[in-house]
Amino acid sequence: MNFEWTALWQFFSGVGGLCGVVVAFVALGQLKEMKRSLDDARRWNKLNSAFSYLPKSHEFIEIEKELNNSFLNIIDRTSPLTEAEVSKLFDDEHRELRVKLKSYLNLLESFCTAIEMGAVDEDAAREMYSHKFKRHYCELLPYIKHMRATLNESRIFSSLETVVDSWDRKQPVPKKY
Repeated sequence: MNFEWTALWQFFSGVGGLCGVVVAFVALGQLKEMKRSLDDARRWNKLNSAFSYLPKSHEFIEIEKELNNSFLNIIDRTSPLTEAEVSKLFDDEHRELRVKLKSYLNLLESFCTAIEMGAVDEDAAREMYSHKFKRHYCELLPYIKHMRATLNESRIFSSLETVVDSWDRKQPVPKKY
């Protein structure tokens, strides 16, 4: 029998190349699974943020009750604030109410900013809060416009406006990053 080293070398080179291809496919599969796992973790974190970022329902209700026990009637209201109500809100006797309202809107604004930044899952947020955000935005828009004009700052509560507008048009919220 005639033994050739070159034939043996070619055989092992072929087997080695074939093993390299198999290892590459296994590594590709592992990379795909790692990416899927990271995507799942990111999705979970966003969902978790949506459920924990805003105050719990009972805390929301407490804030709204305080605002409802005033002439604002934030829960019972079915129409936007009138100019007279906005003016009344700026009377010295209603300073505390104005601070509570601003705090409430800032809370909504910060949650909407988190949606725009992608830190909160938009679908979950829409399911939980779309009606509340739209309703309160529309009802409080005269106050928001007054604040924008008074402070000459058009971006006040702009994230709330963007989210409500996007959800109204059934479009995804444009991301800020």
